[in-house]
Amino acid sequence: MDKIHLLLATSGGETWEKQVCAVTLPGALGSLGVLAGHAPMLCALNEGELVCHTEAGEITRIRISEGIANVANDEVTLLLSHMSVDNG
Repeated sequence: MDKIHLLLATSGGETWEKQVCAVTLPGALGSLGVLAGHAPMLCALNEGELVCHTEAGEITRIRISEGIANVANDEVTLLLSHMSVDNG
């Protein structure tokens, strides 16, 4: 399965990144799923839960603040105020 590079960065300098197969974002207009090959876009994010899936079947849930997501060339970059990662 094709992968996408997911990068989260906060205004405080905290970063988190991972190669994933799919990511679901809390978009300002509703939930948004991103897979490899997604069309480029820039969108606003609501505070909520980001969920990402790896090829190995791992699921990571991350609480995020409002922010901005940039999707382009199989990369998803989020600029946020804060985040809280749950590797459960």
